[in-house]
Amino acid sequence: MNKILNIIFLFTSLSIFSQTTYEINGFSEKYYGKLTIDDGSENEVFKKGTISILKSKDNKEIINIKSDQLTFDIDENGAIKTNISELPYGEQSILMYQDFNFDGKKDLAIMDGQFSCYHGPSFQVYLENNDSLVHSPEFTELAQEYCGMFEVDYENKLIKTMTKSGCCWHQYSEFEVQDNKPIPVKIIESSLGEDGVTADYIEKNRVDNQFVETKYSYLAGGADIIEFYSMTFKNGKKMKIYRVFSFEDYLIYVFTDKDEKIELLYSGDFIYDKNKNTLTFENGDVTYQVYSEGIIVNTPKKQIDLKAVSIGENVTLLSLLDLSVKNLSIK
Repeated sequence: MNKILNIIFLFTSLSIFSQTTYEINGFSEKYYGKLTIDDGSENEVFKKGTISILKSKDNKEIINIKSDQLTFDIDENGAIKTNISELPYGEQSILMYQDFNFDGKKDLAIMDGQFSCYHGPSFQVYLENNDSLVHSPEFTELAQEYCGMFEVDYENKLIKTMTKSGCCWHQYSEFEVQDNKPIPVKIIESSLGEDGVTADYIEKNRVDNQFVETKYSYLAGGADIIEFYSMTFKNGKKMKIYRVFSFEDYLIYVFTDKDEKIELLYSGDFIYDKNKNTLTFENGDVTYQVYSEGIIVNTPKKQIDLKAVSIGENVTLLSLLDLSVKNLSIK
């Protein structure tokens, strides 16, 4: 009974001027909050209301934010949850009180609506400075123009953001904090390749105040792409042949570095010689011949024999005879 009375005393609604007010405590010793929900909006998913931040020592209001799209959750004790940041798509609480600029002092992010990507939560950010909370347009921008609240990486002293468009384009950014402002130092954009089997990346790294751009691709993978045959080489590079399941199934040859970045992807015509047990294809003026121990590469100037140090288990090139794919000929 006493627990119920305490909850009612601390967190129950007070109907004043057709509004409902909650007091938000426990997130800070210096500040507390008040959340006022407009009458008629209490049971809506996105609620109209006002968030006020007050100083604990004199109850002076220092911040007031109105919004038509507030969301919040109540814990098992009846208190409004704060400092919850399940990125990128999980729960993000109405207040977050933590150090954003790595100066050892806790700052404050306050939900102002659902203005980030795909109608996600957005925040106004205030940095602690000289015993006051000062609005930061730069940190606020990070909590508005990406997907939800930014991530704070304390170990590496980085701020991280993510945004996306549709199913297949994503952008991941990292920021260092200089003079209380986030400065981008790394940006990675990923998208599904036009062939539908690769994930293509553009990576930009800041070097001497300029971005240096590199491009690379990985195999996208998925249920429609099955590894058929593979080889690994002494330097860690790998060759894999995949069967791609589509309207007409086909083979692709993928040669990667030790980090799985694609150096060559070929999806044209293949010839399997059942007498020699070789798989051959031409890419421009270079001929590739996969045999049981490696790959022979014939260029206009020289021949290179790449010897494998290991072969994928349970499958041999002879199994190509059992396949029915559009770009494989048998001779």
